[in-house]
Order: sequence, then C-alpha cells, then structure tokens
Amino acid sequence: MSEEATTLMARDESPGRAYPMVLERLLFVAAVVGFVVLQPSAMDAIDSPAWLSFIVGWCGLPIGLMLFTEFLGRVLQRVW
Repeated sequence: MSEEATTLMARDESPGRAYPMVLERLLFVAAVVGFVVLQPSAMDAIDSPAWLSFIVGWCGLPIGLMLFTEFLGRVLQRVW
C-alpha cells in the first residue's frame, strides 16, 4: 500500500486558511454572559401571565441568543 494521502475522488487538494475557532468560542461565551445579564430583564418586561414570562425568559431568550450567535458564526466563516 502506498503512504500517499489521497481524497476519495483522488484529487490533489491544498489546505485552506485556518478557521478562527477562538472567535466562535468567544461568541458562545458572550451569548452565555448575555443570557445571565438579560434573563432577569426579559422576565420583568412581561408582567402577566406568569407562564409567558417564564417561556420568554427561559426558552425564547436562549433560543434567540443561540440563533444570533450561529448567524454571526456563519458570517464569520463566510468572511474569513
């Protein structure tokens, strides 16, 4: 067997630029910190009913932050 590395299609490929994984991790940490900071104010913004305040604070905000950070990560991938 040959020691030569090949792809499945036997193409010669050159490595691309390194992806800045540190920036994406920083975005994730910023989303977690943003949740901790914004969660009480998101729950206070909705007075009644209480179940809606709970859903916004514990479900809507994390999902919104996750979507926002995922969007920023994909923009970062496209630009980088």
